[in-house]
Amino acid sequence: MTTKKMVAAVALSLLLGVPGPARAQFTFTTIDVPGATSSAVNGNSPSGLVGEFNDADGNTHGWVLTKDGFTQIDANGAWYTTVNGVNAVGTIVGIYRDDLDNPTHRHGFIVNNGVFTTLDAPNSVRTSAFFVNAKGQVAGVYRDKDTDVTHGFIWSKGVFTTIDVPDATFTSIIGINDIGQVVGVYVDDDGFHGFVWTKGEVTSFDAPDADGFTVAQGINDAGDIVGVYTDADGIDHGFLLSGGVVTTIDVPGAIWTAIYSINAQGEIVGAYEDEDGVHGFVGTP
Repeated sequence: MTTKKMVAAVALSLLLGVPGPARAQFTFTTIDVPGATSSAVNGNSPSGLVGEFNDADGNTHGWVLTKDGFTQIDANGAWYTTVNGVNAVGTIVGIYRDDLDNPTHRHGFIVNNGVFTTLDAPNSVRTSAFFVNAKGQVAGVYRDKDTDVTHGFIWSKGVFTTIDVPDATFTSIIGINDIGQVVGVYVDDDGFHGFVWTKGEVTSFDAPDADGFTVAQGINDAGDIVGVYTDADGIDHGFLLSGGVVTTIDVPGAIWTAIYSINAQGEIVGAYEDEDGVHGFVGTP
């Protein structure tokens, strides 16, 4: 399982004014889908939680958790489905795969008021939908069929708008808030960098302890950003960037931690691995 007109390339140590990451304090609740061999929580909003799980046969399914319990989500004809984002009214987005002969091919999708719509960017060989805001705007990524280049996008009312970080060889949009700010990851000669895009302006950053890999995955309306970075020992850690301060977030006892989304209340969700396997979680500040 499973993350612009100019780049303000800011060294995070200067941006934050601290030599290294602080440690955030959260109360963690593990989320395991009943009967699953592994689980992840990919998105959160007032309407509930969404994510993915693997069953005993190794198949991947999406899920939605509300006050009424878990609901499994499988796209029609798909052998692989994940639900990655949910907004306040319960609109969900995700990814499905339906071609066993081409397992890397995938489609994005949105389910709004019970209507399922496939999201395939024009001329793409694969499209992924990661989050949806209150306006129904979807953040995602696609790969162009002709150039084999990966681009971020915002989808709104049937229209795809491509977003590329200048001079990047790869751009992915992963999170979007109700204001229209987006976060994601881009690749250049120095590795993978997180970024936030606001009205065409891009600010890039790397977590202080990161070793060439920082991915921003979620942003709320307050501008708090969450994601994952890899340190020099190859260990993945979650992070929160809020008020100019970055904090490292590790689930206690976890081998690795990744954060995928943050809501208006500052609650975070993601996945971690311990000696018993991979679990989803909710972190309450």
